[in-house]
Amino acid sequence: MHSSSIRQDQSMHCLLTAGSTLYVKTGKLRLIALPQFLEGWAWQADTVLDADSVYHTEHGGWVELHALKACDLLVQRPEPARRWWHVLMSVWGPSR
Repeated sequence: MHSSSIRQDQSMHCLLTAGSTLYVKTGKLRLIALPQFLEGWAWQADTVLDADSVYHTEHGGWVELHALKACDLLVQRPEPARRWWHVLMSVWGPSR
C-alpha cells in the first residue's frame, strides 16, 4: 500500500496496475486516465473523486491525479497471484 498527499491545484502521474485500488481519504481529486483505444476509436476517462471515494482500475496504465482540493490518498496494488503449483500442493499435497 502506498500513501500520498497532493496539494490543491497540483498534479502527479501514477502508474497503476490492473486491479489496483485508489482510496481518497480527504479532499477532492480528478483522475484522468490516458486514452484507451478500441477499433481505431479513442476515449479518455475523466473521473472526479471526493473524500471517502474508492476507484478500482480494470486496466493498468498511467493516470494523472489532479487535486481540486488538497487530498490524502492510498494506492493498493492487487495481491500477486499464487503460483499454480502452490494451489495444487495446498489441495493435493502431503497432509500434515
